[in-house]
Formats: sequence, C-alpha cells, structure tokens
Amino acid sequence: MDLRQVFERMISVSELGRGQASKVMQVVEETGLPFFVMKNNKPQAVIIPIRDYAELVKSREVLASLDIPEKGAPAGDAYKNLTGEEMRFFLQGEQDEES
Repeated sequence: MDLRQVFERMISVSELGRGQASKVMQVVEETGLPFFVMKNNKPQAVIIPIRDYAELVKSREVLASLDIPEKGAPAGDAYKNLTGEEMRFFLQGEQDEES
C-alpha cells in the first residue's frame, strides 16, 4: 500500500459517528484493506476484515505458546511445535527483518 492509499484510508472518529461507519466496513470487507481511525489527528485504531483479525489472534496465541529465547540466544527447540505453514510464516518475518 503506497502513501496515497494510506491517506485515502484514514477516517476521523467524528466522520464514523456521522454515518460513515457502515460505508467504511463495506469497503474493508470488499477490498480487504484496512482503515485507520484518527482522533485529534493521531491514529487510534484500525478497522480490518474479521478474517485478518482471526489470523492475528491465532498468531498471537502461537507466539505466546512458544518458548522463544532472547534475541541472539540459540533457538533450541523454540520452533519444534510449529506446523509447516506456521514455520513459513515466521521464517518469512525473519527474512523481512534482515532486508
């Protein structure tokens, strides 16, 4: 998502209160892209599709269940309970951090 798209996906709390919430939720559902809710010109919340939220919750639960060592310490068995899909997800994240 480029910067112009980010600005197009910002909405103020007051706009949501003036009947825009239904429209925003429809756009989020149709496009899968988030909306950023602003209050006093500061980001306060993000409206995302429910499927994305479910994935985030699941990822958080998986991370919480892992015994992840401190950064720089040997990984040991920290990844032993991950499924193949979860392993690819976390390895992709590590590659993104390195670039």
